[in-house]
Amino acid sequence: MYNMSFTPFARYRNFTLANLKSLLEVYPDMAGSISWDFAKDLAEERLKGYKRTAYQQACQLGLEDRSTNSFKVHNYLYTFDDNNLTRYLVFWFKTYYAPNPYVKSDDEAFLLYCRLCEDILQSENHSVSFEEFVEKNIGGKSDDILLNAIKAFAAPVKYKKVGNDDFLYVSDEDVTAVESEIAFIKTNFPIGESKSERDFFERFSYQNFCKFYDEPEDPLVKDGEELENVYDTRIELPFKQSKKCAQQLVDCIYGIDKFKRISSLLKINDKNIKIVTDDLGGNYLRYIFPRTSSDSYNDESRVFLEKEYEIPVDDSLEICRLSNQWVSTELNEATSSGLSLIALISIINANYSDVIKIYEEDGKWYLDILMREFKLEELPNCFDSDFAQRYISSLIAKPFVILTGNSGTGKTRIAKQISQYLEKDVDGKRNWLIVPVGADWTDNTKMLGFYNPLEERYVSTPTLDFILQASENVSIPHFLILDEMNLSHVERYFSDFLSAMESDEEIPLYKKPVQKGNTEDSEDVIPEKIRLPKNLFVTGTVNIDETTYMFSPKVLDRSNVVEFKPEEADVLKLMTGATDVNKVEAADFGVAEGFTVLASEIRNGVCNVEQAKLEQVRTFLGSIYEDLQESGFEFAYRTVKEIRQYFAAAYELHKDEFNLTRTMDEQIVQKILPKIYGDRKQIGKLLDTLEEKCKKGIEDPSKEMTLSVKKIKQMKKRLDKYQYASFM
Repeated sequence: MYNMSFTPFARYRNFTLANLKSLLEVYPDMAGSISWDFAKDLAEERLKGYKRTAYQQACQLGLEDRSTNSFKVHNYLYTFDDNNLTRYLVFWFKTYYAPNPYVKSDDEAFLLYCRLCEDILQSENHSVSFEEFVEKNIGGKSDDILLNAIKAFAAPVKYKKVGNDDFLYVSDEDVTAVESEIAFIKTNFPIGESKSERDFFERFSYQNFCKFYDEPEDPLVKDGEELENVYDTRIELPFKQSKKCAQQLVDCIYGIDKFKRISSLLKINDKNIKIVTDDLGGNYLRYIFPRTSSDSYNDESRVFLEKEYEIPVDDSLEICRLSNQWVSTELNEATSSGLSLIALISIINANYSDVIKIYEEDGKWYLDILMREFKLEELPNCFDSDFAQRYISSLIAKPFVILTGNSGTGKTRIAKQISQYLEKDVDGKRNWLIVPVGADWTDNTKMLGFYNPLEERYVSTPTLDFILQASENVSIPHFLILDEMNLSHVERYFSDFLSAMESDEEIPLYKKPVQKGNTEDSEDVIPEKIRLPKNLFVTGTVNIDETTYMFSPKVLDRSNVVEFKPEEADVLKLMTGATDVNKVEAADFGVAEGFTVLASEIRNGVCNVEQAKLEQVRTFLGSIYEDLQESGFEFAYRTVKEIRQYFAAAYELHKDEFNLTRTMDEQIVQKILPKIYGDRKQIGKLLDTLEEKCKKGIEDPSKEMTLSVKKIKQMKKRLDKYQYASFM
């Protein structure tokens, strides 16, 4: 007798195909660029009660990954027909264990199906009473839901009714098969850390589904990553709560551009600032923003005290608060009774229609936030260079890029400029951070902090704070720039990052829960482990001189290395344009989020390059593989995958101007050549062979890969002079 007491399933609905499909329908079609908090609100709109009980069943079904704040579900299920969804339910039930992260109990976890089969096989006639099985092993509630799941998904276990009692049994001819299945499940699907939300989610991955059925994986099926983004978000507005609705809308447009689009409509009206609404036939927003001189400014019955706004009016900035005197009546009724919510909506729709849309549908009001696509042609002129565009393609393809070149050539500047272009205000903080690397960085404490046992607290760092900020704002790209990255041995302080980027595993920080800094605020608790968020983009700038260290092949293999050698004309341009060289205006609202979405899609396998062109790439890589292998510089699966992602990124950015030879050239010089180093005996013949093949190009033999050929010649020249050469 085990004397357990827990409820194995949420008391919501039976685990049926129809209910599985209804749960899959509630999730928003969004990339992991949104948070779970936001996703839950959207799911609740589609299924009332989702937040109370339905989510528990969804989590128990293995659909949701709640280990991170980034919205993530098993999206491979959206590629399944009803037959495969039913097979998923069988796979899920037979590998399901309880207690688990969503079944509260201190009892030891066990595999329900395996325990049931073991009890049946150990019985005298291969038959057990369901009531006795529950009493012995579970002792909790929802036994009817469990019985229905057994009936539906536990074959070859069979069900029969004897009088008023429910019995479960295995036929003699099925005993051997059941014994084999139990052994298979216990071997291939053991219970690891039973309370780990991450492990429980990964248990029901596409890879494990294929393992369970002994089927090959379809390489086109993507799992566990974010759902495909449709570029807009729909939010139901609290229209009947006119005060709350007005505040939400005003904060929305203030976050877009701080009222720049409506600055011509903002006028001082005695002790208030009004929005001119003459075109609407009245003065409906005449005291929307009380100024500091107004008696209402500090009156909580008249204004929202929690926020101040900088209002651009008459070539100056006025500090104001938002009035809370709002009505949702028709315009002709609003003149004397308060500020008109209808008028505010009209003003917003007239001036912000390209980024947001407010409308009524079936008696409810909605706000659509339209995400903008990140487009190369919309970038400022400072990104026109080949170097800048290769850097952007590299960032989208993989979130770790090394920029190398002589000191003062503008590596840090270009990294800063793309960050400024995609800059977003995150609770008063920027979404980019420049961290100068020091020569004393001998471990990861300079980046991730450390636990101080004397003060019993965790000492954080700007880098760790920035990573946590990115984790909490998953729709916004966050750019971490490590300046002069090789002033210290990179592997000593960056190895955790390299591993976590590849494996998506957590980085352990400490063992016991402690407070960040000296604060007692629970919001500032440093987690025991962190996972690098998908919206974190890391750039390392590199100088090569006697004060720096070379990179190991391990580091180079995990990045795109973009070398910056500006042309003479570009350098001399600074004589006339130096004052403007660092000025980059932030992109339009939604573009930064569009950048995150594009990067997520590319890394999730989206590749719109023609298959015939990809086959040409495969052929060319195959032609140089043996040459590289002979010298010990062959590439592995990771390199091929990342080259494919780079091609996908370059295609999305250039579209009609996409050039196969140019893109292959960029990847040879950024992914293949950086790992080559040695003396003449080691690399002399290899460089000759690579130069010959790069001169022939990939599509047209008359069009050589200019970047690669130029770099190979530089390396050969260095080899002649010093009898040794490397990329840097």
